[in-house]
Amino acid sequence: MNLFTTKDGVALNYRTSGEGNAIVMIHTALDNLSIYNELENAFNKTHQVVLIDLRGHGYSDKPNGIEFKTYAEDIKALLDYLYIPECSLIGHELGGSVAASFVAQYPDMATTLILVNPTLLNEITPEERLYRKYSDKVRNWEQEAQQKFFDKHLYYSKRAAKKVLKQVDDTNAIATKAELTAVKESFNNNQIMHYLGEIHLPTLIIAGQHGERTTVVEAKEVGDYIGDVSFEVFEKAGLYPFIEQQEKFLDVVAGFIKANEKTKI
Repeated sequence: MNLFTTKDGVALNYRTSGEGNAIVMIHTALDNLSIYNELENAFNKTHQVVLIDLRGHGYSDKPNGIEFKTYAEDIKALLDYLYIPECSLIGHELGGSVAASFVAQYPDMATTLILVNPTLLNEITPEERLYRKYSDKVRNWEQEAQQKFFDKHLYYSKRAAKKVLKQVDDTNAIATKAELTAVKESFNNNQIMHYLGEIHLPTLIIAGQHGERTTVVEAKEVGDYIGDVSFEVFEKAGLYPFIEQQEKFLDVVAGFIKANEKTKI
């Protein structure tokens, strides 16, 4: 475990591997960097891969108050610490909102942007929105029964997704209720539409057809705010296209990055 301490004293867990042009991967709310383990092992053969547990997540410190803009500031500080002047960014769901805010605030440090199941939400998390959609049906169910129900609304193939997700660290189990609440509230009032309007670099949006936490229509709305984007729908994926259709994801993203990045001297 590698730790980097921010100027306000928050220790951030990160991992880096490989050599070449950098790719930074940003997880969504209440996930952690281990969600990208298999992507890292694929991309680090040709690139330097940087993974980070956002503050409040994973094995990073968990302040009881987090401002959304701080996520991008933390990534900037880590890249400076690692002497990485520019990078491609992959952001999943609300991690895409963080990636968008980074690109808007530090445009000279970004070469390409890949948004996976992006969302315009700025009041609740996608997880909370999905629960509210079916709350009348499931609110009195046991937690295990609720999870089985929601799995049907998250993945194209639950078996394929769960096989990989078993290897992901469950760090939410070591977080307090207050710490988890701080994470959820940090994505409120995130000004995502403003940030999207400030993006002027090659952008690829990937949307899983079968996830209900976010939708293809919503992903297209995100693209409309940016303007000129490439758009791919993964028809056999839901919440995690980079897990459920991993080979296709690697081909599409590697091709997009290669077509738009500069050659490192």
